Amino acid sequence: MNTRELFVRAELTRAQDGGINRMQSWIPQRIAVVGAVVDLKDDETGQWTRGWTIGWVTFPTIATRDMRKHSRDHLKMRKASDI
Repeated sequence: MNTRELFVRAELTRAQDGGINRMQSWIPQRIAVVGAVVDLKDDETGQWTRGWTIGWVTFPTIATRDMRKHSRDHLKMRKASDI
C-alpha cells in the first residue's frame, strides 16, 4: 500500500440474503465515486468481499500513515473495553 495514498470515509452497501449490509470504511480516494461498485480486501484475513456500492463519501481525506495509526488505536481501545 502506498504510504502517500489518501483515503476518505465512505458508506458501502451490499445485498445479501434478502437484506442489505451497510458499513462505513476508509477507502482510497482514487476509487471513491458515489454509485461505483467496488471489491474490498480485509487487511486482517486477506479475503475479498465483492459487490459493495459506494453510497456516500466524506472529506477531508486522511493519509495512509494516519489512518493506520487511528485503526490501531481503535483496536487497542476495543480490546481493553470488550470483555
